Amino acid sequence: MTLISSFLIASWFYGAYTPIGDDDRTIPTTGVIYVRGLEIYGGDITSATGNVTVDWGELTLGASKNASFHVKSTSNVDVELGLNVTNWEPLGIEEYITISWNYNGTVLSPAQEILVTVNLDVSSSEDFIDFLVENNVTAFGFDITIYASGV
Repeated sequence: MTLISSFLIASWFYGAYTPIGDDDRTIPTTGVIYVRGLEIYGGDITSATGNVTVDWGELTLGASKNASFHVKSTSNVDVELGLNVTNWEPLGIEEYITISWNYNGTVLSPAQEILVTVNLDVSSSEDFIDFLVENNVTAFGFDITIYASGV
């Protein structure tokens, strides 16, 4: 079973993936962040052509990556923050990738800013490997929306 899994994993990772070691294959990943009622800037995000992006760098099975940046309220009332992840491509990959953040529910006053960190965790399960092989996944994507809601 190990030999078959190793062969399938190696077959899947070669080509679109860049080898960085004998047993470690990676794929570069960048994601778009949308904001509503907020400004985000600095840290690990870039803004070009109207899009705010996070370059997650090279991801491997079982990887965990963080992106930190400042969030500033543009509201004229106190707000809490929310995070929503949508538009997973390919559909079904969301079962194997987790997006979370360290925001703890702090209420932001008008013009107040905080530093937040968004974390991306990639599964290393055999089910995920099977999903990748069966669906011939060579890239994946999703949208993150960070929004302000009145309290």
